[in-house]
Amino acid sequence: MRLMVVCDANQESGVGEVIYDICGPTHLHFVSKNYGNGLSGIGVVLMCRDPELKFKRRIRFSRKEKTVYIDVMLDLMQMRQLSHNVRKRIICEQLTEEIPAVVRKYSIAGFDDALFEQDLKAWLKGNFDSPPTAP
Repeated sequence: MRLMVVCDANQESGVGEVIYDICGPTHLHFVSKNYGNGLSGIGVVLMCRDPELKFKRRIRFSRKEKTVYIDVMLDLMQMRQLSHNVRKRIICEQLTEEIPAVVRKYSIAGFDDALFEQDLKAWLKGNFDSPPTAP
């Protein structure tokens, strides 16, 4: 299964640096996994932009591509103030909450969403969840 995490973020948010840590290893971990033939990929865009731009969250399931596309909205003002490790922890928490919730919403036949959710949580928590530190 393909799981890609990218970002559309202001540079000062620090989200881009977190993506360098998470994206490649996560993609490599999930590419060899098979959760059934109902879903072949998930694309996630971490959105962290000035709220005045009024970006809206996009969620879409392409049955033809068997891919779910998800925007995860992050608070720019909050991200600016945090350390790299705290940012990474918050992003991992958002991913473990929002990805499974969106996938379940579509109830995709032939996809083991429970196993995927379990693997996603174990992977992100075990590899990227740093203990909380002061911002």
